Amino acid sequence: MFAIQTDIIRKRRIMIVKGTKGKPKLLMGGFEYYRNNSRGSKTYWLCARNRYLRCAARIITCSTTGELVIKNQQHNHEAQPQEKVDSKDEKKPEQDTSSSK
Repeated sequence: MFAIQTDIIRKRRIMIVKGTKGKPKLLMGGFEYYRNNSRGSKTYWLCARNRYLRCAARIITCSTTGELVIKNQQHNHEAQPQEKVDSKDEKKPEQDTSSSK
């Protein structure tokens, strides 16, 4: 069962990144989700456009099992191209300034 969940995650291209304010943001299928709540091993995510457009799309992730539950995937707005979402939130890797001898 875990392998199936992993395949689903790979196909949907899910990433968790830091947002502009340093808080975690889940990216999936061109949509952004912010962490709404956490209880135990479950994290509840709401569409980032929830506040502005009343989008009701939700995702629940479980850190212990790797399970991904899509509660509502009906967005009332268009997705952003994934490249645009990625480039906005990705940080460049820090360069190693230490030298080894």
